[in-house]
Amino acid sequence: MNAIGLISLNPAVENVYFTEIAKRSLQYGLVCYRFIPTNMNPFTHKISGEKFDHQRQVWADSEFPLPSILYDRCFYGDSPVSKASSAIMKWLKSREDLCFLGCGLPNKWELYEKLSGSPLAPYILRTFQANGPKEVLSYLKKQKNILLKPVSGSGGRGIVRIIKEKEKISVSMEQQQLVKSSFSSEDRAFQWIGKLLSRDYLMQPFLPLIDHKDRPFDVRVFLQKDSGGAWVERGRGIRAGKPQGILSNLSAGAQTEDYQHWLKTLPPKDRQMVNEEIDDITKKLPHLLEEMFPPLFELGIDIGIAKDRSIWILDVNSKPGHKVVLETNPDAKEILYAAPLEYAGLLSTKREREAKP
Repeated sequence: MNAIGLISLNPAVENVYFTEIAKRSLQYGLVCYRFIPTNMNPFTHKISGEKFDHQRQVWADSEFPLPSILYDRCFYGDSPVSKASSAIMKWLKSREDLCFLGCGLPNKWELYEKLSGSPLAPYILRTFQANGPKEVLSYLKKQKNILLKPVSGSGGRGIVRIIKEKEKISVSMEQQQLVKSSFSSEDRAFQWIGKLLSRDYLMQPFLPLIDHKDRPFDVRVFLQKDSGGAWVERGRGIRAGKPQGILSNLSAGAQTEDYQHWLKTLPPKDRQMVNEEIDDITKKLPHLLEEMFPPLFELGIDIGIAKDRSIWILDVNSKPGHKVVLETNPDAKEILYAAPLEYAGLLSTKREREAKP
């Protein structure tokens, strides 16, 4: 029987999702394991992880060889374990004997460079690398209101809004709460930005992407490949942040709302235009990405809609969360949990055919 390995740096975060997948794995002829990359023995390549026990419906400690089909749900930070895991996963993805459901996307700057030269360029906001506090302050003088984003990161962590008003420079960051501070001199702002840029950052104009309740919001469209390898939309929903906040990320306390309900808040003449443009983006983007990068399995596309109805691709995530779809379309639950197994079956069949003489 074939095996599938579910990989995460924090099994607790993915526990419900991984468990629901594992419960269905026998139906697809798959034994299900989960593990952390650093739990692989560098000499034997055996893994200390967990195997799903179908009789007891629980995960049980187990040592096992590396499964030939792997599902990568790792999110990396700056910790030593995270950096080591990233290196291990990069090595595993270079091996021809292993099959990943999806290989993931590069960092935000590499993604921007590719998409800004693609047919979807009109939807891509002009972005620059933040190469130092002097460059950031120069850009701020021109734009007056900018956003700094970490090159690598997720969940809105590390995003900063900076506003210049006469001689004052104000900064704000948001996770669970909005934190604001201001600098009366450019020198103090220079020092603060210099510390922030110990990580690699990008800078963009700040867009007024707010809804009729004065909340930052975006449209999250969730796509997966089906059992035949075709891209299908599993759902779309609204992520709405706190009034006068800067983020619409769920990890920053945003709420999910029904897309169709939100659409009805627009004037009738705008509804069709917005729908058609989002449809156009979601049909073209997955295929463009797979022309530029290794194969993918799922995508979360975040689309911003400004007050003037201009539409922007804000972010593309190859390891998206499922909360927006599960909360706005509960009927999709079974499809979401079965999809990795169905696609794993397709990849396994392809590999077997290619291996035959």
